[in-house]
Amino acid sequence: MKPNREPKLIVFTGAGLSADSGIPTFRADTGLWADHDVNVVANGMTWRNHRETIRKFYNDRRDNLASVEPNDAHRTIAKWESLYNTTILTQNIDNLLERAGCANVIHLHGELTKMKCVACGNVWDIEYNQVQEEDRCGKCNSLKGTRPYIVFFHEPAPNYAKMHATFKDLRKEDCVVVIGTSGEVISVDAHIYDKPCLKVLNNLEPRRGINEAYYDHALFGRASLLSKELDIIVERHFNNLRSNLHA
Repeated sequence: MKPNREPKLIVFTGAGLSADSGIPTFRADTGLWADHDVNVVANGMTWRNHRETIRKFYNDRRDNLASVEPNDAHRTIAKWESLYNTTILTQNIDNLLERAGCANVIHLHGELTKMKCVACGNVWDIEYNQVQEEDRCGKCNSLKGTRPYIVFFHEPAPNYAKMHATFKDLRKEDCVVVIGTSGEVISVDAHIYDKPCLKVLNNLEPRRGINEAYYDHALFGRASLLSKELDIIVERHFNNLRSNLHA
């Protein structure tokens, strides 16, 4: 028999979570990939050939991030973390969850406010500062080895192992909330479709990479506007668990 454990809440988020705060998504018709070549600004095999373009692209992203604020959906997730046994998995590289009050966020694709050096493995915070052409690694003094702390296409994502472990052995008493993802980069459906837990989806609209039939609740609309409804669903689930426990 498996040992008793506290019911889990897993929150899995994508770009739609931060869109209402003013951070452009990547894959929408008006998203960042519509104006920038992904093979130039996010290619793990060719980034060294496009250092200047990448530097400017991510400097602009940090400028944008510095000018926006968390929305109600970010704050709702922070509330959940304070109340439940919560694991937060995000595909987003912004820090709006942390700024909303979340203490432990697993960034699956890196963090915009950090840089790393591929020469020595050093990772450091730069907050919202502009990266200059002459900036070097503070540990090994490398210039050409410095790059954004972002997981580019065609390279491994170290935190995927944490994601796989998080989705393993979900039980009926657990809850998974999926917010603002196309399902095209990470197929979250593949992780949860056959799990017995409560499954909740919130996307702006139906997406080809997400099958809403796998979910117990599918809410379509802006995450910030539906955050209260999501909160009611999650609160009811965990309150029912507590009531049954003390019945």
